[in-house]
Amino acid sequence: MESPMWQMPLKNPPSLVQAGRGVHGLRLKREEFQLPELWCLHLYNYHGELTIDGQDFEIKPGRVSITPPNARIIYRFQGESWHAFAHFELSQRGDMVPMPVWQDLDENYGGVAKSLDEIAGWLPSMPCRSSVRLWEILWQLVGYPYSERTPKKQLHPSLEQAVWDIEVQLAERLSIPGIAAAANISHNHLTRLFKAEFGLTAEGYIRQRRTERALHMLVHTTMAIKSIAAEVGLPDLHFFNKTIRGVTELSPREYRRQYGTSLAISEG
Repeated sequence: MESPMWQMPLKNPPSLVQAGRGVHGLRLKREEFQLPELWCLHLYNYHGELTIDGQDFEIKPGRVSITPPNARIIYRFQGESWHAFAHFELSQRGDMVPMPVWQDLDENYGGVAKSLDEIAGWLPSMPCRSSVRLWEILWQLVGYPYSERTPKKQLHPSLEQAVWDIEVQLAERLSIPGIAAAANISHNHLTRLFKAEFGLTAEGYIRQRRTERALHMLVHTTMAIKSIAAEVGLPDLHFFNKTIRGVTELSPREYRRQYGTSLAISEG
């Protein structure tokens, strides 16, 4: 079922108020709350039920929900349940963008979970950095309507582990032998699995994912180009520019100018 949409003002960064991991369902199997001035983002790692303003949703691991200020939120838990959360304010200035109420993140769950852990850890000492990272997450959720994807087929367990590790560690230096070892498989076998599933070597898959993430960030964020390069694991600006030009025939700056939102163009 296609998710309903909120109209969300994302021209300006959010102001993050609180973030972290909440553990529920230990004493109460049903919880209800409203936050009169705050938007909420919740990332789930359990099974349960959620009602938002009278509409029911099934909670499953890997799903994310967005709720606006003053929404009536009811949770029904099946036991100990934890979710990552962010509570934040948004300025009402600027154009509205459609934000899905509910999405399945699929293979992108690990990256979003890591980012939410980062904003929670940075909040006490670097609140501005936390807010900007949350802004990036929100634009990512706008840009990728996961709920409209066809269900992914089951991957070989070792390949699934390797893909997970790549997504989570994309900004870092990646070693194919290290990825293979973590997936409990040989380098050569991992290469065969990548070729069979994606038509790419593991190295080629990493390049593709780094490029896709970079293009998304160029379009949907105002991050400096050198920051985007570092964020996708290509900190050498000359190589980053060459990579983007090789795919798009445009420099990163030209690509942002041609395809970016007015937000990215005016502030990036």
